[in-house]
Amino acid sequence: MTILIRNKVSLFLLIFCGILINACSSERVSENSRIEFKITELNDSEYPDNPDIGFRHGNYNANAFKNGYLVENDASYSFVFMLAGGDSITISELDVMQFIPETPKHLQKDHYLNKLALINQEWNRNQVKLLPGEFTCGDSKVVRVDIARNCLNSYLWEVILYEKDGDQILPYAHGWFNFPKKTYRELFNKRNNSAFDPLKGHLVNWHDPESRFVNKALLRKYVDEWNITYTDESDSMYPLMAAREKKRKEIIWPESFSSMRELQSDSTVFATFSPPGFYNKKDPRPTELGRFKHLNGLHVYNTKSIRSDSELIEIEFNFDDPNSGLMTRLFIGGLKWTDFPQLSEVNANKGWKNSMGFGNHSFYESLKDFNHYNTAESDYYAYLTDANGNWLDSHKIGIDGPIIHIDENDPNLLHVWLLSFERHALIGHYLIQKND
Repeated sequence: MTILIRNKVSLFLLIFCGILINACSSERVSENSRIEFKITELNDSEYPDNPDIGFRHGNYNANAFKNGYLVENDASYSFVFMLAGGDSITISELDVMQFIPETPKHLQKDHYLNKLALINQEWNRNQVKLLPGEFTCGDSKVVRVDIARNCLNSYLWEVILYEKDGDQILPYAHGWFNFPKKTYRELFNKRNNSAFDPLKGHLVNWHDPESRFVNKALLRKYVDEWNITYTDESDSMYPLMAAREKKRKEIIWPESFSSMRELQSDSTVFATFSPPGFYNKKDPRPTELGRFKHLNGLHVYNTKSIRSDSELIEIEFNFDDPNSGLMTRLFIGGLKWTDFPQLSEVNANKGWKNSMGFGNHSFYESLKDFNHYNTAESDYYAYLTDANGNWLDSHKIGIDGPIIHIDENDPNLLHVWLLSFERHALIGHYLIQKND
């Protein structure tokens, strides 16, 4: 009888331990689940318009990746990229939620601005640079990894590896992948109160939002206007350096030009950006850049934040096209003078830059800046309107945002440059002199 009881107790303990182990295992799986995704790579015959050709590592590898994983662990996410050579790259310090669009809090109650903010953030590039110590990799030759969500739709993302080539750090491999769709929708809804399905048609397959009046009073509080003088320097050429040098090949028309003014034409055509995320000259992208040929007025305003009463700047450009009779107004606001670096014109590409929209991350960021940016508390905006204040689609017109810097010799002289569609070129340069 005693032996029978002991056997029953032992059996009970074995069953109990098995249940406990299974429960713990299930918990670990739920806390540390991973979703596999494929990585696509393109060789030069598949991607002849690649701007990195001529500007990449001598041993560039178009077969570097095996696959990738999105790993969820206790409500945070990591990326794991498996390399064809057997090594892997893990990125665990990147706050994935920062890649998900979010409307600044003070605009969330306005249905139209909330919609514009989410759509513009979805369709503007955000690329994050990670340096040694910010990722782990079994291949010590990899000295930089970039993660980008490109400007096509919710799911198309990219990973770029860099290695040293002499004294330069150059792209060594480039992969395209789909962020897991179900997880993306869940994150979007968590960040934006279940807004994905109502906006799905705009987020997944682009179509233009309707053109409606933009209420500036919702963006900032007007204080007063600066005393300025300004000049339009667009008859000169922009510095053909860095990304602008690489992307010169993506300008289809004009075939040759020596000034930005020559790009201020509706005849200007660029290579478009096609899925999964590459420049395609076989699909020419028309523009309406003739809207910017005639600057008829420029104003700078002192403003205050709707949220915090902090002092900010707004710049307003008024362009009149005598041929079409169209007026185009460009507003760039939520700016702080201290954000702008002091640079020479030659180094304009290193200036402060951002995309068109509301509350956006910049195009390119360090990991630290990316993780610490607070879209919900952002005052930034940049948008176009017609003469009546109705929103215009900057993608269709052909600009991507501003580059701004202070003159290297005059702390009261501001340089504003306009980036073209896909940042292929600079299509305008304006000097703003702040007078006492």
